[in-house]
Amino acid sequence: MSIVFIACIAFCAALIQTTGGFGFGSLFVPLVSLLLPYKYATMISVLTCMFLQITIIIRYFNKIKWNIIIFPALASFITSSIGVHLMVGFSSKFMAILLGIFLWILAIYLIFIAPKIHLKKNFLTEVGVGCLSGLSGGLFAVGGPPMVAYYDSVIDEPIVYQATIQTFFFLTSIVLLINDFLCTKFTADLVPISAFSIIGCLVGTFIGNKILQRISMNTVRKIAYTVMLLAGTYNLIKGLI
Repeated sequence: MSIVFIACIAFCAALIQTTGGFGFGSLFVPLVSLLLPYKYATMISVLTCMFLQITIIIRYFNKIKWNIIIFPALASFITSSIGVHLMVGFSSKFMAILLGIFLWILAIYLIFIAPKIHLKKNFLTEVGVGCLSGLSGGLFAVGGPPMVAYYDSVIDEPIVYQATIQTFFFLTSIVLLINDFLCTKFTADLVPISAFSIIGCLVGTFIGNKILQRISMNTVRKIAYTVMLLAGTYNLIKGLI
């Protein structure tokens, strides 16, 4: 029953990420960490979500904007290693509080401040959001919000946005997963859990792609902001009680 529950979580998380651009780790890690240690939940989250990213990259390869991926990805490679090593030393309760605060700050920025500030497509901006994404990805397996803030400012078409942001996540997930394996032992018990999680993720990705083709960029933004607020609230409650 626990494995089926994890597969259902992966399905819902994939549905959210495929339509909103991010959110897989925000939903998957807090819920799965109720059943598994936090470090295993983050590892399985990264591994599972890579299958979603591969699916979207193959489907929308010609829509990817490579010119706004390279510098953020390189910056993220460096800070994700720092984030993973910090995560291993913190308790699950502290991590939940930290993640909740982080998501709320970003949600407030995106809802109230971002519409008044247009992030520019330049080297400094890309390195900045890449560093923040790598750090939060290493700490929480949630590297999406900083990239949502940037790509939301420079991309106006939902499919181009999805293709670009998921390609970024795939590249950074490779480095993140290597660091996870180096810091956390992947045991045989995690294999069936990961397999069912991947199956649930692929089904959610398939349905999410169908939805994506029928919604506007404004709807995508609303989904992303809602996920941030709900995930932030959930993590704060989980960490404080």
